Parts: sequence; structure tokens; C-alpha cells
Amino acid sequence: MREELIARNVARIVEAPSVDLKEVRPLDAGEVRTLLRTAQAHRMYALWLLLISTGLRRSEALGLTWSDIDLSGGQLRVRRNVQRIRRELIFGTPKTTRSVGTVALPQGCVQALTEHRERQELERKVAGRKWQPVPEHPSGLIFTTMTGRVTDPRSLNRMLTILCRDAKVRRVRVHDLRHTCASLLLAQGVNARTIMETLGHSTITMTLDTYAHVMGTTLRAAADRMDDALGHAPNGEIL
Repeated sequence: MREELIARNVARIVEAPSVDLKEVRPLDAGEVRTLLRTAQAHRMYALWLLLISTGLRRSEALGLTWSDIDLSGGQLRVRRNVQRIRRELIFGTPKTTRSVGTVALPQGCVQALTEHRERQELERKVAGRKWQPVPEHPSGLIFTTMTGRVTDPRSLNRMLTILCRDAKVRRVRVHDLRHTCASLLLAQGVNARTIMETLGHSTITMTLDTYAHVMGTTLRAAADRMDDALGHAPNGEIL
């Protein structure tokens, strides 16, 4: 139509199929604490804490190198991800342009990553010649196998299943930890715009549509604050 080769666009009369959004089922705060207590004995404890605390996608977390992280400044930068394509693990670019950016780290994550780095150095010494660092990332990946190789994203699913079983919490997917991060932030009163930036969503509509059903606590708090602002007493009188 722009080139004026046709008079009308017949595709406009096509009815697009509706997409049924699956309701997310994040862990609640109690389940998260139980899971993390159990995970403290896991060699990948820093990864589980990072996924829950920052909402990173598993592919983004597994693509992190030590040069991407500033422990003294308490932040990291997402630059790449790891994906399995057929039988190969390939480094690629993050899912959206918003995913590429700086992420602030809670102090708990900084401490866990510091300890993880020390543990990794010990694993490197134990592995000796068996240690196989990734050539294209000389600074070293943060979350590797015990011989320095890239961690297969699929293996995290198996790890988390075992972790949930040992912690006696309901089984969730690795991606549900991202949802858990968002729901915890909402429960703490963090606004949707900040959560959108934290998770790297392309639009705030996506954030609101995905987590609308877990916003009850936030909406209740907003209504209570309106009572405070207007000076309403419980009996309806103006104070």
C-alpha cells in the first residue's frame, strides 16, 4: 500500500488468534527462604540467590563473566546469554535491548558471589589440567561446571527439581524464579516501572499483564494510603 501497488490491505480483515496468558505461580517469601536455606550447601548457591534477587533469565546468568561484575560497586552488566542450539552451547545476545544493562546487586548477592569466586578458584586448583576455560571469555565465566566449562541451561532444571525436593517446597521451573523476584518486589511496594526496568521488559504493559494477579497486596496498600491521605478514620469520619 505504501508503494501504491494495491488499493487495500486484505490482511486487515483477518482476525488474529487470542493468546491465553498462563498464570504464573511464583514462590512466596516463606518458600523462598526455605529454598535458599537448603541451597546454601549447593555449589551454585550464588546462582540461585542471583536469579531470585535480580530476576535474570537463566541464559543471561550463565553468560556472565567475572569482567561483567563489579563486586565493590555492587552491580553487574548483562552482555550476552547462553543457549543450546541443537547439540551446541552458543553465546548470543540478550532477548531484548532492555535486557542489556546494569543491574544493582543486593548485599547478600555480593557476599555470595565473593564466596563463589573463592570456591571456583579452589575447584580450578583441584581440576588442574582438566580445567577447560572458555577461549572467547578469558576473564572466566562465573557459573561453570567443576572443570570450567559452560553450564548447560537445561541442567539447571534438574538441579532445581532436586533442590525443591530437598527443601520440601513445591516444584517450580527456573523461569519461575524470575516471576518470584517480581512478586517479592511488588509485595515490598516497588512500583511497576522499576520492576519493568529490573526485569528488562520491553513495555510496562507486559509487566502489568504478567503480574496483575499478584498485585492485590500493592493495590490494598494503595487504598489504605488514600485513606491516610484523606484523613479517613475506620468509621468513615474525616479526622
